[in-house]
Amino acid sequence: MKKTFLYLFALLTVLSCAKENTTENKPIIPPVPSGRTPVIFIHGFLAAGDTYEKQIKRFCSNGYTQADLYTFDWNSLGGTTTQPDLNRMVDEVLAVTGKQKVHLVGHSAGTRVVQDYARNHPDKVQSMVLLAGFPPDRQGAIPILNIYSTFDFIARLGKDVIGGTNVKQTDKDHYEVATCKETFSAMYAFFNDGELPQVLEYTPEEDVILSGRSGSFGENKFLANTAVEIYELDPATGFRKQTAPKAVFSTDAKGNWGPFRASPTAYYEFVVYDKVPDSRKVHYYREPFTRSDKAVYLRTFPTGFSIAGLFLSALPKDDGQCVTAFFGASQAAIAGRDELILDGNILSTNTFCSKENTTIALFAYDDNKNKVTDMRTIGAFNAFPFLKGADIYFPVAPRSSVTMSFNQRVLRATNWKSNSEGVNVMVFE
Repeated sequence: MKKTFLYLFALLTVLSCAKENTTENKPIIPPVPSGRTPVIFIHGFLAAGDTYEKQIKRFCSNGYTQADLYTFDWNSLGGTTTQPDLNRMVDEVLAVTGKQKVHLVGHSAGTRVVQDYARNHPDKVQSMVLLAGFPPDRQGAIPILNIYSTFDFIARLGKDVIGGTNVKQTDKDHYEVATCKETFSAMYAFFNDGELPQVLEYTPEEDVILSGRSGSFGENKFLANTAVEIYELDPATGFRKQTAPKAVFSTDAKGNWGPFRASPTAYYEFVVYDKVPDSRKVHYYREPFTRSDKAVYLRTFPTGFSIAGLFLSALPKDDGQCVTAFFGASQAAIAGRDELILDGNILSTNTFCSKENTTIALFAYDDNKNKVTDMRTIGAFNAFPFLKGADIYFPVAPRSSVTMSFNQRVLRATNWKSNSEGVNVMVFE
């Protein structure tokens, strides 16, 4: 009897281990189109395709596949090839999916990109979705879904489109109009003859596959051979569990990296840098990915002369301090509504997070280099909306954790030396 019991126990152990390793060892199969009309998402000013990261996962939780959903990245700081590049992508998507038309979705300044394209190529556009942007007065031959918010203090002139489908929100900031579940529900119904989605939030998966792009902040310039390293973290400290990365990638000519099979319960650090002179490492800290995600964007800092490079050059290259940034991937941090705390310093005040500024990214470092946290605004970031800077001193010795909480969600990072080791960005999806 005892031998039988031991045999069964050993067999169950082997089968259990085999089950655990099944997902890890099986091949990653590229997604295929579902037969639905494909959707191309277009971001706004200073943004990139990960504006729609959450929406893509919601669509994939409701019958779409990743092969139905695409993001178009353009240089919102002065791109000159936007329309030809978009037309090239539309043709590629139509070839892959076998369809004749696409749905185009634009946010903020991206609504102008959508309308310009539809005006010049009406035969390729089945419908337009305009989010928190610049809609026309009247709908033409192409159906329009127009969504805006009275709580949007960036695009203040929200209005109905005569003849179009209009949705007025009252509690969403400028960025949330593109990312919230209410907008997803409206888009899904618009694309599917009024049918509502089965679920409004994306559902978890056992097999989580990650991929994305790496390009320069603001300008979205993509280089081949950008390095991407992925480390698993101890969430209690933000320190790496192992010295060696879990995976290393080198981007292709379009800045694509991946795929990477992730644990749905793990916290990850993504380190990215261009293999060119003066490129700085950027450490991205993320919450666990519970569903496959093809829009994990890892922004690099521009090198050489550029508009974005001018204000990012203010970030100190100083091995005597750490630089840490907040990035709200699905909403802004707004005083009175949200709570943003960095190492005990409350940042969700009107000084840094006013509703008028709609703060999506906030950079924190010792601007005057007095080794004191002064909590003053940093002038380099005052020229643009969405951005702010706060004077906070993070010493780099001894090695310790940097803790950020956003609406009670917590991420921890390592206090890297800002010159030789790089800059931290904590991403809250």
